[in-house]
Amino acid sequence: MHISIDHNSQTPAYIQIYSVIRNMIVNGAYPMGTRLPSKCELARDSGVSIVTAEHAYQLLAEEGLCELRARSGCYVKYVSEHSFPLYDYSQDNTSKHNSADYHNEDIPFSAVASKLRKVILDQCERILMKSPNNGCAELRDAICRYLARNRNINVTTEQIVIGSGAEYLYGLCIQMLGRDWTVALENPSYRKIREVYTANGASCELLSMDSEGIRTDELKRSKAGILHVTPFNSFPSHITVSAERRQEYLNWAKEHNAVIIEDDYDSEFSLT
Repeated sequence: MHISIDHNSQTPAYIQIYSVIRNMIVNGAYPMGTRLPSKCELARDSGVSIVTAEHAYQLLAEEGLCELRARSGCYVKYVSEHSFPLYDYSQDNTSKHNSADYHNEDIPFSAVASKLRKVILDQCERILMKSPNNGCAELRDAICRYLARNRNINVTTEQIVIGSGAEYLYGLCIQMLGRDWTVALENPSYRKIREVYTANGASCELLSMDSEGIRTDELKRSKAGILHVTPFNSFPSHITVSAERRQEYLNWAKEHNAVIIEDDYDSEFSLT
């Protein structure tokens, strides 16, 4: 598979590859169950590093369009009626910086050291000050721009809250939404999620899973007002929710006027 990379574009190479393959999958070039070229083949044919090819496949897997199988490859898990909108990264004007500042595959130490020195010189003693409770404005602004570029989610800085760990944020979520809610959780799921919710006075309902995510029949019977899901590499099951099942989550939330808490704890842990 040869994908022509525009090296003059501000869009990172892995996003260009991801977008092309995603369009090919959505348009039927790679039907359900098709094995995509290996990351080595993709990297060689497109003139990019293996890390770049791997990152593109990871994005497809995170979206539920593909499944990464150990020592086997990347397989398509998409059917046409379960499509999600594809964000046009070429029209992105949200970033104020050159994308090369954020997407250096080698990450040379000299560049990191230079950035650290610049921050220290620019901020001086300010970097030693306690951050606001909801996180420093610069970080929240950077997250806003990142969400717009990579997730097609447009929010304001005031809508971003930075917390000191997942457990703290679980508690903050239930405090903001209300302790009288019933929260539906994946079964199995990270035990701390249930412990934090129950400690804050909420009741929890456990919904069994299959290889695609929370089972359809389990979701339909749920009377919960909040659905807490970990759609990518759920712990401890390591299940990634398919695009079809994600659409079912959205339909369920709309029908029940419910709230979805997407605990995407693992999908951002990649070298960019």
